[in-house]
Amino acid sequence: MNGRPGLSIIESIRKRPVMYLGTTNSYGIRRLLKIVLSEYLESVTGINTIEITFNPDNHISIVISGLSEDELLHEIALLHHVASSKNHKIGMLIGVSNVFLLRIVANPDRHVLAAQSGTYELSTAPCSPEEINGIKLDFQLDEEIFKDSQVSYIPVNIMFQQLAYLNAGLKIISVDNRGELQRNVFYFKKGLKELFNNVLEKHDYGKKDSWLAMELKTAINGYIYHIIFRYHHIYTNYPAPYIRSFANNDGTKSGGSLVDGVFKGLQDAIKAIGEKEGVALKASRKKIGRQLVLMAAVKGDPMEYGDNTKDKLDMPSLKADVRKYVGKVVYRHLHAHAGDRKRVLERFKKD
Repeated sequence: MNGRPGLSIIESIRKRPVMYLGTTNSYGIRRLLKIVLSEYLESVTGINTIEITFNPDNHISIVISGLSEDELLHEIALLHHVASSKNHKIGMLIGVSNVFLLRIVANPDRHVLAAQSGTYELSTAPCSPEEINGIKLDFQLDEEIFKDSQVSYIPVNIMFQQLAYLNAGLKIISVDNRGELQRNVFYFKKGLKELFNNVLEKHDYGKKDSWLAMELKTAINGYIYHIIFRYHHIYTNYPAPYIRSFANNDGTKSGGSLVDGVFKGLQDAIKAIGEKEGVALKASRKKIGRQLVLMAAVKGDPMEYGDNTKDKLDMPSLKADVRKYVGKVVYRHLHAHAGDRKRVLERFKKD
């Protein structure tokens, strides 16, 4: 079955991805992969393994497995929308590739989208018995767009590692076939908690002095939150690099509503416990942030950002929800745990 006439559509797509990537060097290729993988991870939930292989001449292969039959059928339906925002990830890849091949196996059929020189074609055929349900993408990046640019293996693996931390139980395998074979596997069963623990392991000397250690997981108004924090004896200026926040699969380096909500919630809890104990407390943001190790992640749709780089969340309602939740849970914790309550009263007592 031939797809819709593709020449003019694909050529109009080809101009947009480069503007969206911002650059056509190694960082641009890495950003392209981040966009594609993030869109898969945010649109389907059953993915358990993603394997990315880098071959010579900017030929990249991505194999995605673990999707349910319904999720595969959803991706098959999107094959008819490669020129729309409904299937932005595939439109991006077609737009920057000389040759592109997408195969979706959903037993008993194999659905194929092939593109070359601005023309694409859809076809369906019975799959062979040995084929496993899943998605495979092969594409060769356009040498005219990415002139003399190859993906740098170490930085791209740092990105894969972050994606694995933010998607607990997801296995990401990266293979570099360009020269001496390299292979890395990223898998974190506990997700963000393992990233948090890895940071703390750099400061073992402070374990005995840690306090107010809490891990919070909840869903509010369609958003899923994972918030981990504790006070730890670390020598650093507030806030970086011990306060990190994430929205879906992006790191919001400038913080914004999620971090603000956590801090406001801590302020509310500290004020409330002080009033209950009859002690005047002063909890400024700077004082709360000193020696605080905090990692907070939120997943949901849509996300609204305070700038064009996704560095800062700007969602007042999200901030209010987090503030209320954190304030309530931390207050209950302080009420029930005398040791942490004593530390709070001592640390934030007005001079």
